Amino acid sequence: MSASTEALLIEIVFGVGALVVLGGLAGLLIARAKHQPLRPTMSVILCGAGLAVIALLLNNLLFRSYDHVQLKKNQYYEVTSLTANMKQSLASSRTANQPVSPQAKKASKNVTYLVKNLKQPHHAFTLAKAAQHQLTSVKHPDVQLVRRNYRVILRTYFKQTGITTEQVDQLTAHAYRQATSYQR
Repeated sequence: MSASTEALLIEIVFGVGALVVLGGLAGLLIARAKHQPLRPTMSVILCGAGLAVIALLLNNLLFRSYDHVQLKKNQYYEVTSLTANMKQSLASSRTANQPVSPQAKKASKNVTYLVKNLKQPHHAFTLAKAAQHQLTSVKHPDVQLVRRNYRVILRTYFKQTGITTEQVDQLTAHAYRQATSYQR
């Protein structure tokens, strides 16, 4: 089941819980006006509140927000690991004629490893290998090629998460900014 379907089901459970609470409150007002016992309507309110709390807990346990888009927690950690390794692999390439550091070489290998083990298409794995080759084997790596490959890898990853095309574009841009921006 995709993340958007699970999120939708959780939102439906939350909505049903909220409706039950509202119905219980209306019943409470009616029972109070007619001087009837309040215990049955209070139990309805508690059941609705219980549904709403369960939905909130499920939402917090199963999902994380990445640039205001709900992703499953494992997808969130995968993409943050991928972008962190991309950023580390590009870190020593910020200035011209700078040799690639051993940490950057290791990070580029980690990107290739992650792409392979996240079961990305063969095309993404090929792009990761090409970026790794640029950063580990070439004396003056083509950083623009590496960045372009990383952007395509990120886009491919987000396409497989089961979100809309607009969200894919939004998350790809955000992740690419995370991977290529540097704090001064």
